[in-house]
Amino acid sequence: MLLSEIVKLIDGKKLWDFENRDCKIAGASDMLSELLALAKENMVLITGLCTPQMVKTADIVGVGAIIVVRGRQVPEVTVQTAKDMKIPIVSTSLTMYTTCGKLFCAGLEDVHGIRK
Repeated sequence: MLLSEIVKLIDGKKLWDFENRDCKIAGASDMLSELLALAKENMVLITGLCTPQMVKTADIVGVGAIIVVRGRQVPEVTVQTAKDMKIPIVSTSLTMYTTCGKLFCAGLEDVHGIRK
């Protein structure tokens, strides 16, 4: 699923003008330690965290895009960090649960490749 389709599906807002990407895997976490342990290359990270440290951790594990949920206001320093690292970042007012459900129903797999 293209990232542009994901943005529309979750009524999201692009926080910088990034290029479109194809996304196949999604994972959700509000804990950096869990992200380090479970992340897959190019996955879409769904999180409520909006700090530069979250973006840096996402970069370490090769996250392909970040969705910040619950209408959190993402600080400009976080957006700039994502832009510098070329990681697309999107915000949505949806909850983590709803965002995950919409992406799962649209065909994205979880970090274990499960699509049942």
